[in-house]
Amino acid sequence: MKKCLIALIVLIVFVSGTVFASAADADVTIISPTETVSGNNLLISVRVTAPKTIKVYAYEEKQKVGDTYVSIDPEVARDKDLSNITIKSISLMTPETVTVTGNLHFYSKKLENLNPGLYRIKVETLNSNGEAVAYTTARTVVMPKSLDTESGKAIFQTQNQGALQWVQNLLKSIFKN
Repeated sequence: MKKCLIALIVLIVFVSGTVFASAADADVTIISPTETVSGNNLLISVRVTAPKTIKVYAYEEKQKVGDTYVSIDPEVARDKDLSNITIKSISLMTPETVTVTGNLHFYSKKLENLNPGLYRIKVETLNSNGEAVAYTTARTVVMPKSLDTESGKAIFQTQNQGALQWVQNLLKSIFKN
């Protein structure tokens, strides 16, 4: 009986070690994207705070409708539980491996011309053999860009005097607008 108990404890230790080994790495943080992004571009930004090797993946999550996979409606993805939907991850880029030698490093990648839908970023932490030992994921919803672009330009359409005019001209020169 005592041997069975010891064997069971050893088995539990081995199984829980495997489960905890794939947990998120505290030294690797996905800073961007946030939960919701407007437009058709996605900026991936990852902060690494220790010497590590990471591998970055980007996927579009698609929903199975009949025999085909289609982009998930952003309104549905933002407001609905997706556990009952069959989802397939379609790779958006070749995974990039980055070796960090310092104590602070930022990885950035811009993905352009994306359709509205649900996207997932995955960052794996690799050991010296190139095997994944931990991973971090983030999902984001890309919403269509707002059609109302005139409201942002309204500040530049009015006539101002003095210091406000100077600030307006400075902003125009900085943003070339």
